[in-house]
Amino acid sequence: MGWTTLHQILKWYGFPSQFSNLLLECVIDVRFSIIINVNNSKWINAHSGFRQGCPLSPYLFILCSQLLSNSMEQRGQSLGIHISPRGPKITHLLYVDDVLIFSLASTTLAKSMKNIVEDFYKWTGQIVNFSKSQVMFANMVRYTLRKKITKVLGIKMVKEMKYLGVNIFLRRPKMADFQELLSNVMDRLHAWSKKSLSLGGKIILIESSLLSMPNFLITHSLVPKRVLHELEKLCRNFIWHKKDGSNGMHYVAWEELCKPRVWEDWVCILLCLELVLFDLN
Repeated sequence: MGWTTLHQILKWYGFPSQFSNLLLECVIDVRFSIIINVNNSKWINAHSGFRQGCPLSPYLFILCSQLLSNSMEQRGQSLGIHISPRGPKITHLLYVDDVLIFSLASTTLAKSMKNIVEDFYKWTGQIVNFSKSQVMFANMVRYTLRKKITKVLGIKMVKEMKYLGVNIFLRRPKMADFQELLSNVMDRLHAWSKKSLSLGGKIILIESSLLSMPNFLITHSLVPKRVLHELEKLCRNFIWHKKDGSNGMHYVAWEELCKPRVWEDWVCILLCLELVLFDLN
C-alpha cells in the first residue's frame, strides 16, 4: 500500500491533522544503510509502501485492511454464513493479505463480492492474485450454478484448499492429509538423533520444540486418532532408542512419563505431609 493511500485513510477515519502528519513523518522519506564488511553503504531512499520490521507497519496495514471489513459490513449485508442457528454471521477472515470470504451460492452475491474487492483494489492498490485465488462449494450446490459463479468471479473451483497452513475440506479427514506434519516431525527427530543427548535433554526437546509443531493444526482441525498415535510413537521411539538406532530399555512406563509435572509436585507434597504426620504421631 502506498503512502497516499495511508494519508487518505487517516483522513477518512478522522484522525487529527497534526497526529497524521507526525505519523506520516515516521513512514515517509525514510533512508536505509546496509553494513557490508563493517562498512556502511550509501543511503538508500524508500519511495513507497510499508517497511518490514517497522513496529508501526502491522498496525498501519491493519488500519488500511479495515476498509475491506467495513465495506463487507456496509455493502455486503447478504454475504456471510451462520455457523449455528443462534450464532453470529461470519462474512470473512482476514490475516495480512490472505482473505477467506464466506457467502451463499448465488451469482448476485458473487457479483457483489467481486465489486467490493475491485473497489478495495482501487482504494489501496492491492491487486488480487487470481492465479492463487480459489473457490470451494458445498456438496449440495448444483454443478451448473458452480460454473456460473466461477465464471463471474474469474477464479478456479477446487474441492480442497489451504488457508494459513490448515487444509480446508468438506469431508472426513484422512491420515494422508497430515502426512506433511508427520514428515516434518520425522525430519526433526532424525536431525536430533545424530546428537549425543541425555534422557532429560530429549524430553525437554520434545516438550519445547516438537510438541509445538502440531499444536496449531490440532486446534484448528479434527485430527484422526491414528495421527496422534503415530506422533506418540515417534516421540516414544526417539526417547528410548539408542544412538545407533537399536531399541533401548524402557526405564519408565509411557503413561507415567506423560503425566504433568504438577501432578509429580503434588505427590511430593503429599509424601512430605505424610512423613511430617508420621513424625508427630
